[in-house]
Amino acid sequence: MAREQVEVEAKEGVLTSLGAATSRLREKLGESLASIQRFDVPLPRATTASLDALHAYSLALDQGRVIPRVEAIPHLERAIELDPNFALAQALLSGVYANTGRSAEAPAFARRAFELRDRVSERERFFISWRHYLDAEQAWDKALELAQSWTTTYPREAFAFNSLGIASAAFGQHERAVGAFREAIRLDARFVPPHGNLVGSLIALNRFAEANTLLHEPGARDLDSIGLRRSAYLLAFLESDSSAMARELMAARSTTATMWTSSWEARASLFSGRFGAAHALFQRSVQEALHDNFRELGAQWTMEDAESHAIAGQCAEARREVSAGLELSRDNFTLERAARTLALCDAGNQASALEKELASRFSNAALTARIQLPVTDAALALRRGESARAIERLDAVAPYDHAPSSEFWPPYLRGLAYLQLKDGHAATAQFEGILSHREEAPTSPLYPLAHLGVARAAALTGDVARARTSYEQLFSLWNGADSTLQPLNEARREYARLQ
Repeated sequence: MAREQVEVEAKEGVLTSLGAATSRLREKLGESLASIQRFDVPLPRATTASLDALHAYSLALDQGRVIPRVEAIPHLERAIELDPNFALAQALLSGVYANTGRSAEAPAFARRAFELRDRVSERERFFISWRHYLDAEQAWDKALELAQSWTTTYPREAFAFNSLGIASAAFGQHERAVGAFREAIRLDARFVPPHGNLVGSLIALNRFAEANTLLHEPGARDLDSIGLRRSAYLLAFLESDSSAMARELMAARSTTATMWTSSWEARASLFSGRFGAAHALFQRSVQEALHDNFRELGAQWTMEDAESHAIAGQCAEARREVSAGLELSRDNFTLERAARTLALCDAGNQASALEKELASRFSNAALTARIQLPVTDAALALRRGESARAIERLDAVAPYDHAPSSEFWPPYLRGLAYLQLKDGHAATAQFEGILSHREEAPTSPLYPLAHLGVARAAALTGDVARARTSYEQLFSLWNGADSTLQPLNEARREYARLQ
């Protein structure tokens, strides 16, 4: 249909000549001049003028696909060393760090790539901007807008649709995410991430049968995705299939991503009221992370442990774990959970100081501003007995109640606030909202505690039968719980007083 041939004197001229030849070829094939001018950036500026840097970058890809993986790091570092202005390599390295437990190292590379975005092609600019909004700013609102434009501009780009699904799911828009993930898989069935992401969104929508079907489709296991393994483990947990849980955990630990399985058992133990066992498992996970130099993961798991102590009323232990976690990392996940933990334990000044740090260092982080900071404020207000203030702060969070990062905290704290106000009916509505959406945070210890909330709310309204049933549901879930667990012992005393 058309042909272009170019000869150059040295390899340094290959990419420049190739870029020009490509533009001429596109014109011969019938592309409009306006389109060529819009999308045409000389190839050396779009990628790199160094063939050696381009080769190093290609080694970082997974069968030609842009997938964050630890093995890519040395290749990307080499590509950037050969060409410090290699924007796409900078952006991908940012993505690798952000997705492998080293998010604190990502922003510098995301920002550098973003600074170079005017030198790249339109297609690369989308990827670079995506990584900047996620890794440097955590501006999920901007990332969602970008992903919408990306899929419109490049409707055959699987990565773009996977990005749209991720951003939609981050705001709890799982129906929309499912459609985007399905389209990503249709466009490139061997692109691994959207498979696990799709199963995760289906689970969040309580569509377990569809999720199971996807997990057992021919070829799904061949993808060897830790995301798929985690989804299978959570699905087995939701279905109370301990054998399947053990099988999925063993299979996941046989992969190169075994580090990511370390906290699965700890979270399952928390849900069952075995907080002591969860603490030991979290401690083991932290030691494994630190042994492999994953300080950020160690900090995050330490902070999950701290929060569990706060939920159990073990505030001395919670404060110790917060201090230990902040010594390891001050990424925003660690800071957010630390602030909430301290707020739950009435450490108001310390919690407020962490809130200020979050607001200052992560000023564009949409989910931090819209969910985490109001939740911490509400927890502080509850400790001061300011129920109306807590509800006011949490009302603004309502649009994000189903976002994964909410983890049931907004409705749970609203429920506690209404209990303080002796409004049993309003409290029941909040706790019931948790109980009807367990699949959104399958291992959250707030789910069993929501039964306790309903029981207390029912007692307020004089509905003794319902109160009794809700207490018994908590006792069933915590059948093997720690005998010293404060919320459980309080529930037993309250149950005994029911008339």
